Amino acid sequence: MVLKKAAPFRMFDFGFIILDHTTNKTNLIMEKSIEQLNLMFNELQKNDLKTFEEVKEMRKIMGVYLIYSHKGEILYIGSTNNFFVSFGTDLKYASTHTLINKLIKASMHETAAEVRDYFTNHYKYKVYVCDNKREAEALEHLAIWILNP
Repeated sequence: MVLKKAAPFRMFDFGFIILDHTTNKTNLIMEKSIEQLNLMFNELQKNDLKTFEEVKEMRKIMGVYLIYSHKGEILYIGSTNNFFVSFGTDLKYASTHTLINKLIKASMHETAAEVRDYFTNHYKYKVYVCDNKREAEALEHLAIWILNP
């Protein structure tokens, strides 16, 4: 019985395995993209916690954010084209932000006003600034998949 030599592989922090086929350009591009996404995900997790006001002042910056409860639990993962709009405008209206409704339905808060108070005075945020929308969406989806808030 002849056993074929197993193809070398690389395991990434978040569980993806990519076979190393150095002759295949597509696999090399995919491997490089996954390595970059892995680095961004690790940086997002390592970033310092910020207050609502600090994040709200990040005008015209695209990126991914994690929202932590006052107990340190991840409540929400999102991406935005403009932090100022998401944190300054969207949270004024319960119908435009899914997290407000989610927290009320989960009985964590009774009213949208109470949720907004926690957003601005109690919750903390981690932010990773991205270069483009595609990068932000990929990082957001990976973070949701791994962290499962």
